[in-house]
Amino acid sequence: MRPLLKYCGNRSEDDLALTKNSKADYLGFVFVPGTKRFVRAEDVNRWLVNQPVTQQKLVALFVNESIETITSVCTICPIDIIQCHGTESNTTVANIKQSTKKEVWKVIHHHKHGVSQMKEYDGIADGYIIDTKVAGSWGGTGQSFDWESIPNYLSEGKRQSVPVFIAGGVNAENISVLTRYKPDGIDLSSGLEHENKKSYEAIREIERELFRDDEL
Repeated sequence: MRPLLKYCGNRSEDDLALTKNSKADYLGFVFVPGTKRFVRAEDVNRWLVNQPVTQQKLVALFVNESIETITSVCTICPIDIIQCHGTESNTTVANIKQSTKKEVWKVIHHHKHGVSQMKEYDGIADGYIIDTKVAGSWGGTGQSFDWESIPNYLSEGKRQSVPVFIAGGVNAENISVLTRYKPDGIDLSSGLEHENKKSYEAIREIERELFRDDEL
């Protein structure tokens, strides 16, 4: 069974027009001011009016954001899933779930105690994204972590009965290696881009690798 696909970092209506017509299962938007993929909720809502999304679920990414701001974004945009990408505690994640009534995924930035950190959110997080830890950045760096650690994360996700996505530096050149670990999902951002825009060619290349037996 092929992994679930999340195409994150959509930052324009043109990006959305490409990814909504892809084989992705989830489309992500970054609501983190000061980052290169930051988008405003009002803009995203306008794009969705012009480019209605019917096949994918929408994911809103936040870093240590207030519940008030998260709730506001979810009121403006038809968000399905909230992605907590910072150092949010299990209590904070639980409060976000309670306030928004949405699924919440927690990002774990890979380190030697990453699996132990996952256990802190057992029964709270509805899914996990394992990303690369890079100084001065929360993600989207195009750098991968030690994939030999993936089985340990997947095992903990299975124990909790929630999906585990792998992020960080995934592209057409290495995605076939990643799939050997059989992750529940793959989260791509920079690997789909050319000159800071989502690229039809990059998306097609990724999907060609994943769907070799299908006609693209």
